[in-house]
Amino acid sequence: MTAPVVTAPVVIAVNDRPEGSAALTWGLKRAARLQTTAVLVPSTGDTPSAPVHLSVATRELVESATAAAGVDYVLHEQPEDVAQALINLSEDADMVVLPVRRRSVTMKFLLGSNAMRVIAEAHCPVVTVKSPG
Repeated sequence: MTAPVVTAPVVIAVNDRPEGSAALTWGLKRAARLQTTAVLVPSTGDTPSAPVHLSVATRELVESATAAAGVDYVLHEQPEDVAQALINLSEDADMVVLPVRRRSVTMKFLLGSNAMRVIAEAHCPVVTVKSPG
């Protein structure tokens, strides 16, 4: 008798923007294919003044999307440093899925970029997902 294959979770950064929804959809499809758990991390999207939490509407989207995909999930209520939380979770992950949006060079320089930090430091593959359109 062979032991069941245990697949590493898919880590998905989720925010209240369209790209957050797109990343959630993409990441849940990946988790469903692998028959694994999704670890969802609320993300601010690089806006330092924004609160790090999901709106009621996004929490409802998470509930319906995970149920429709047939994927179990864990909501990882992370500390203030979202990038570090994603990097830490990447150690045991199949991949990290990040929502990204177009930003000017000036804004990237002034605010830094959580996405660039995660891409550079993650311990597993990272997929970036833009919103359609």
